[in-house]
Amino acid sequence: MIIGMNSYFEHPSIAVLDRDEILFAVEDERFTGIKHGRTYSPYQTYLPVASLYHGLAAVDATVDDIDEIGYSYHRWTHLRSLAGCFTGKRVSGFREELTAFLSLVNLRQAMRSGYDIPRRYRDRIFPEKLARVPFREYHHHLAHAASAFHCSDFEEALVVVADGAGERSATSVYRGRGGQLERIGGVDLPNSLGIFYSMITAHLGFEPFSDEFKVMGLAAYGEPAHRQACSRILRLGPDGSYVLDLAALRSLDTLLGPARRPGEPLAQRHKDIARSVQDRLTEALHHVLGHWLGRTGLRNVCLAGGTFLNCVANGSLARDPRIEGIFVQPAAHDAGTAIGAAALSAVRRGGGPKVVFRSAALGTSHTAAACEKACAAAEVPHVRPAPEDMIDAVARRLADGEVVGVFRGRMEFGPRALGMRSLLASPADPAMRDRLNRIKGREDFRPVAPIVLREHFDTYFDGQPNRYMLFTTRALERTVREAPSAVHVDGTARVQCVQEDEDPWLHALITRFAELTGLPMVINTSLNVRGKPIVESPVEALACLGSTAMNLLVLEDVLAGPGAPDAVRQAVGSAGSGVAEGTA
Repeated sequence: MIIGMNSYFEHPSIAVLDRDEILFAVEDERFTGIKHGRTYSPYQTYLPVASLYHGLAAVDATVDDIDEIGYSYHRWTHLRSLAGCFTGKRVSGFREELTAFLSLVNLRQAMRSGYDIPRRYRDRIFPEKLARVPFREYHHHLAHAASAFHCSDFEEALVVVADGAGERSATSVYRGRGGQLERIGGVDLPNSLGIFYSMITAHLGFEPFSDEFKVMGLAAYGEPAHRQACSRILRLGPDGSYVLDLAALRSLDTLLGPARRPGEPLAQRHKDIARSVQDRLTEALHHVLGHWLGRTGLRNVCLAGGTFLNCVANGSLARDPRIEGIFVQPAAHDAGTAIGAAALSAVRRGGGPKVVFRSAALGTSHTAAACEKACAAAEVPHVRPAPEDMIDAVARRLADGEVVGVFRGRMEFGPRALGMRSLLASPADPAMRDRLNRIKGREDFRPVAPIVLREHFDTYFDGQPNRYMLFTTRALERTVREAPSAVHVDGTARVQCVQEDEDPWLHALITRFAELTGLPMVINTSLNVRGKPIVESPVEALACLGSTAMNLLVLEDVLAGPGAPDAVRQAVGSAGSGVAEGTA
């Protein structure tokens, strides 16, 4: 068994790989309650011990069963890059970067000392044994590349990684073939597409390296009025290269106008800035991929790195006629490097070139009995109906305009809620998007995402079908008319497709909803409130039910909420198969 680990930047995570299959993967944020798990700091050594414990528990293993830990950052390459602090190739200072190196040196000591390992975890994690497990470090971008290529179906592909930075790389290009990833090009610091987008995110009053998705959503409301300024900040060069003008980046007040203070109302110029930076990022990614597609002649593409969570850019790239197949790692941000590091160790130890990646539902799960117990302890009305009655009750309430939380199966790995830890609603009501944003305390410009039956995708959308919500598509006129809350202001939608063999429960729910409404889709947003991670436990899900205006909550086989008994009685009386099994 191999453990993949990420903890240097944000999104600390663990992946468990055995016999070429990812058995478990999770981000530490789900257990700490801290969004992104941690804020990156060069002064902190971070061991994702909660994730490690839950990963071992999920496969009923202990530290004794670990053959190797693969880590997604290479400290010695980082140390060799520190000369860049004196040559302008690093944005941060020498003392910060040296301290960051020492934090990596201390990681092994943290494992050995046991200070970071609570006693409640020591039935599976023994500090004295954890320190003796073989520990191998991989280059950060190589781990990103592996997370995409080794999880894809392609025997050979162009693999592109783009993010804030690795040890020294900002964009990396690989040729993946069999079990090998050969770096064939790239762009190093300080020329980072991630830093470009994040610094303008900060200029717009949002949190950099966190809120970039808000800028992506806001861009739909703007015009590219600042195109020239963004082109000056990020210049495209020959052979797929680009240059980030740091002097221009430090003069955003002059180029783009005064920075917006957090919480200040959004003016049209802020929307125009968002549109301009989004367009420039998309142009830059086309520039990089276009060159390497032409140079290599490859037609399959794998993408990873936080920049490729930008589904607007991904949707545009997918329309390139030279690309025949495209795979984006669903956890394209740093959390996904845990999968990549595990895959690299598996290949190095003689495993096959591909890692089995059945779905993004790789996290923890909770039994129906535990959910029922949580409802009883919280004194929340609940019922446990027959499965077909549950489907019918939820579909009917969605059709009636109610908002239903869903907590079922294994938690998703990555930033997207995919129907396991989701809020679902009908897209037919044009006011439903605003209602969902109010429930979660989100900004009113934020879109929500449709989940559509795969067999009906082409009837409603034009673009790349995807089960992980990684591409924007164009909504057809019928969609705008029939499902207005599923469509963003610019006529696009970030679609999740669902197939019966991949998620029978969700497919059955939407099928029943379609029988009631004629619409083979619902809209989806994550089950959490603003500023908090997606919920991990039934107690957290019930807290969302009690503190927001959602109507009902599915907890595995349990339907909870004041209206749950009536919802099931209606289902049983109309089309159900029997009486609910129990009520509180």
